[in-house]
Amino acid sequence: MSSGVWLYLIPFGVNLAVAIVAYVLHWLTLSGALSALLVGFFAFRFTGIGGWFLLMLFFITANILGKLGRAVSQGDIEKIQKKGGRRDWAQVMANGGLAGASALLYGIAGGRLALVMYGAAIAASTADTWAGEAGILSRKPPVSIRTFRPVPVGMSGGISPLGTFSSLLGSVLIALAWYATFADYGDGSWILLASVVAVAGMIGSLTDSYLGATLQGHYYDPERKQVTEHEQRNGKKLELCRGIRWIDNDVVNFLSNVIAVLVGSGFSLIIL
Repeated sequence: MSSGVWLYLIPFGVNLAVAIVAYVLHWLTLSGALSALLVGFFAFRFTGIGGWFLLMLFFITANILGKLGRAVSQGDIEKIQKKGGRRDWAQVMANGGLAGASALLYGIAGGRLALVMYGAAIAASTADTWAGEAGILSRKPPVSIRTFRPVPVGMSGGISPLGTFSSLLGSVLIALAWYATFADYGDGSWILLASVVAVAGMIGSLTDSYLGATLQGHYYDPERKQVTEHEQRNGKKLELCRGIRWIDNDVVNFLSNVIAVLVGSGFSLIIL
């Protein structure tokens, strides 16, 4: 078998194994596993095993923190949030689609700009996920990023000191891992580019919170007497009380990733 074939078989085989394990562990639905297989294949094939590990760092920590947060919340968060414990294709693509596209761009055109886009997309998803999952564990009640008034735990658009710190920590961790993976240590501009990845990730997370507080659809559930992100309950549509009906958490995640990639690209063009 030619070496060219192995360049595709190895990434496919590795990511197929990861997708199967994630499905068996109930981290992903079937559609989520298939989407993760695609994103992971692009990452492994075009950014190498180091870039793939960067994606896995987000994926593994996101699922571990998610399980921990929901275990502590004892299911109360799911009454508010539309997203559940298992991630489907929409959630996978919202958080990893741009990273996969950036990896493909790097494979086609090369260049540091595509690598920064890749890092910024993963940093934003990590920062946002860490903020949300760690924020659930905060002893201090969250407040709206828009009004700074208290909001229910788990509500999109809410921020807390623990969640914000965790967001920063997640973004910096990805930036450091990105630098260790791709950088030419003899070229100081790579340090600046790693800083760009960290900043872009944090901006993406804050954008996610702001869009969650302003554009994301929220509905009033008269049975539970609370605002929720679920569009319907028991097959009956709920009354929209804030935001736009078609904008849900997945759309917000994707838009925040877009902002992070654009910010990362803009700053990178200045440096490069």
